[in-house]
Amino acid sequence: MDKECSICQQVDSWRQGGNPFVIAEFDHCLWVVSPHQFHQGYTLLLLKNHVRDLHDLEPNVHDALFREVRIAAQAAVAAYQPWRMNYASLGNQVQHVHVHLFPRYENDPDHLQHPWHGAQEFEQHRINGEQAQEITMRLRAHL
Repeated sequence: MDKECSICQQVDSWRQGGNPFVIAEFDHCLWVVSPHQFHQGYTLLLLKNHVRDLHDLEPNVHDALFREVRIAAQAAVAAYQPWRMNYASLGNQVQHVHVHLFPRYENDPDHLQHPWHGAQEFEQHRINGEQAQEITMRLRAHL
């Protein structure tokens, strides 16, 4: 664990029982609701161990991570019926392996743009723990 890493802090919060945004625990990741829902059903997979880049993962962990991404995406698609699912794993701002799952909808005003196109509006779509729990229940029903 890197005490300065915001993802490590989220994982530690979950380990202590204090993270209502966790949808599910997989072998290598936590699947969590994003703290904003500009894109309805937006979630992330957070690697439980601090690893900086995908290429630093052991081959078996790398393969397992992408199986976990597939399981989460399939559940999100079943729960929300998006037009398309966008995946992103950049790590430029938070250097800890994580994958964004952005459900995209045809009625999104910018559905042909990258998912951060509306980033200036993300804060207006912040959710609280109770709202996160509603989303987690909806997604868990499809695991």
